[in-house]
Amino acid sequence: MRNPATARLVKLLQEFVQSSDRYVDATGGRNRMHRTDMNALSVVMRYELAGSPPTPSELGRELNLSSPATTALLDRLERSGHVVRERVDTDRRRVRVRMTPKAYEDGGRMFGPLGRELAAVIAGYSPEQVEMLSGFMEDAVAAVNRAAKHHDT
Repeated sequence: MRNPATARLVKLLQEFVQSSDRYVDATGGRNRMHRTDMNALSVVMRYELAGSPPTPSELGRELNLSSPATTALLDRLERSGHVVRERVDTDRRRVRVRMTPKAYEDGGRMFGPLGRELAAVIAGYSPEQVEMLSGFMEDAVAAVNRAAKHHDT
């Protein structure tokens, strides 16, 4: 990476990821939640926003967990009141995982401050700049996912 501007941007992305990790760890610790629990809730929310809550197997695949580990995770999240397992499809054997109102309340309390801080930063940019930055972030996420796939092979 010879271009200084590119090197600076990559370094800033690394610092952003590390700062985000510290925030999640500190927030989770204060709320007695493990990072995997919080990642699971993020996945469930993403699936729900897309219109189809995940099955336990989809959740496990997203988090790279074994079936027993996924079951233990879901048991823990159910006990804490953050998810429910529902039989919602026409095939009553199929289970979907849904977040509870408590999960949304706790998530808002944990991540509201971060969301407000980031919204304030974003407000300083024009709509065109936000669109460009959003495109960059989509591409950056895709690049990380591609790199992870190459690492797994």
